Amino acid sequence: MTVRLPEGPLELGPPRRRAVLALLLINAGKVVSISSMIRSIWETDPPDHAVATLQSYVSRLRGLIATRPLYGGAALQLDYRSPGYVLDATPDDVDVMRFERIVHQGLVAQRRGEPPEAFVLLSEALRLWAAPPFEDLVGYEFADQEAVRLDHLRLTAVETRAEAAFALGRSEEVLPELESEATRHPMRERLVYQLMRAQYRNGRQADALRRFEHTRQYLADELGADVGPELRRVHEEILRHDPSLTFPTPFRHSPGAPLGVARFAERPPTAEPVVVAGQRGTPRQPPHDDSAAFAGRRSELRRLLAAAETGHRGEGRTVLLVGEAGLGKTRLLQEFGRRLGQESGTDVITVPCPQCDDMPAYWPWTQALRRAAARRPEAVEALPDSIRRVLAPLVPELAPDQDADRGADGRPQPSGAGRFEFHDALSQALLALTRRPSVLVLEDFQWADAASLSLLPFLARQSAGSPLLLVVTSRTFRLADDPGFRATRASVLQLHSAEEIRLGALTPQDTRQIVTAARGPDVPADLCAALHERSGGNPYFLLGLMEALPDGSTAEEVRDLVPAVICEVIIQRLSALPAEVLAVLNTYAVLGPDSVHGAGEDDVASGDRVTSDAARRAVRGGLLAVGGSAPERVDFVHPLVRDVVRQELTPAEPACRGVCSLAAGAIAPGPVPAAAERREQHVALRAVPSG
Repeated sequence: MTVRLPEGPLELGPPRRRAVLALLLINAGKVVSISSMIRSIWETDPPDHAVATLQSYVSRLRGLIATRPLYGGAALQLDYRSPGYVLDATPDDVDVMRFERIVHQGLVAQRRGEPPEAFVLLSEALRLWAAPPFEDLVGYEFADQEAVRLDHLRLTAVETRAEAAFALGRSEEVLPELESEATRHPMRERLVYQLMRAQYRNGRQADALRRFEHTRQYLADELGADVGPELRRVHEEILRHDPSLTFPTPFRHSPGAPLGVARFAERPPTAEPVVVAGQRGTPRQPPHDDSAAFAGRRSELRRLLAAAETGHRGEGRTVLLVGEAGLGKTRLLQEFGRRLGQESGTDVITVPCPQCDDMPAYWPWTQALRRAAARRPEAVEALPDSIRRVLAPLVPELAPDQDADRGADGRPQPSGAGRFEFHDALSQALLALTRRPSVLVLEDFQWADAASLSLLPFLARQSAGSPLLLVVTSRTFRLADDPGFRATRASVLQLHSAEEIRLGALTPQDTRQIVTAARGPDVPADLCAALHERSGGNPYFLLGLMEALPDGSTAEEVRDLVPAVICEVIIQRLSALPAEVLAVLNTYAVLGPDSVHGAGEDDVASGDRVTSDAARRAVRGGLLAVGGSAPERVDFVHPLVRDVVRQELTPAEPACRGVCSLAAGAIAPGPVPAAAERREQHVALRAVPSG
């Protein structure tokens, strides 16, 4: 949950304060009573002075948001209205409200028999969905319930958009999305039904038949049930190549189903303007070349699939997937999960680690246990009581039903187990819950707490003879810079059952493939080269540059482009760097791309100078690069990062106050001076008083 202001994201504070704001946002425009808020925030264990504590949270939130306008000048208004509090927010200023409104408009358009408008509206709504909502508030029941509700609405939008695509003859555009969603929701038969139709329409009859067999087997194993009549019918139609499969035949809902899709007359695809959010215009069609969207990651995908194959043979593996932010780790894992679901039906459990300073100990592993237990409750019952008792303080639902070690409040008491015993119990529980071939993905593990980090080598050793594939992703800098992470990485990679996959930058050919898929084959070669150089081969930067670049732009215009969204993201990422590393970046941003190794130490005011160690950390962490055609040369890995540092950041340490003043004041507004001139200005500032 984020509040974005024109000057950047607003720091909301600790989890409970964010939970209060989330509760009020979910009920925006409605009064939420104080008693209801206390129950939602603390559930059955409120503190002694819950009302006063709640009032302090609200007071602090009001101070944060009352004087800070959002984009467009609107503001959030937080007031007391008996018997509680109300948050007034304009629907257009809250992404969830926009999402719900546009989805509703799309569903109405589909019911009216207007698939072109429905397709555009629902596509627009789904583009607003950046990640599962309230991931930073996992464990608050009200947030969990709201996240489930919104996800059901998203799936309804996905399914209805697919029906509209079938009517327009555009099934190939929704096929990748249907494959991904059907893999994540194998019991949602409507998704499977649509996926089979889309696969058949796109010449993949064998895949459609395999999907049917996989679904039938999955339902039999999990529920002891058979597939529904609609899936059996489409299976038979595929076998006999029924001509009706090529025509729009919406899913027939059973009584009580949440959405009815009206039949509509067949009509050819249209390019007529449609009305979306009050504006007319022909919608820009998103690229549907999946091979282009996945450019440059084929070899890494093959290595992941090979690692998963060892799990099917009972030879568990651990894979560290490392790369800087934006290189496509999540996209790679999505494709990996889709392939596993298609080919083997392997269970994939994904746990994202949020960036949170007060994360409880073992939080990622706790979430993994809970998600695995939810999929296999019978395996939980089969766990020995000794293991369940050790883990009960961490995951109370694992406690034995007749556990004697409970306090007066009914909660499990600390077991007194040592660290080794605790690690052993947690590992045994995870392996017992994943007895069949499974993949456990821990994303953004660079944010994990120290206790979670210490468990990783232990579990990697224990899982070597199991059907479990453990995939852990991390950003490059934290893994390379933090001593604890470096030691953990070394311990894991000593194992024969472990490997590391490092994502590198895209090649110029990969970049061209993505650019031409998005903008057509006539994009000039020099423009593709400029986009590759400016993005540094980072897919996220590349897509952001293309989004901000108007049609008809030249290569020269790309070389100075810093999109506002990318600038904000870079600032947010760099804000977590150590002060001494940030000082190094400021120094080399001022010195320019042709600065030499060691210049930073001589050019910064004496007393708090930039150290060689900090420079080495910046190089080791993938922020700066040394060498190339000139071995003594030092430059930023990404030109975009260099320009953002030069224009926007100011270090907190006094070592580079003069340098920062130059970067933010003398260089950013006007043309960038030559390197020699920058060094002269930089050295001259050493005599300027601090500030």
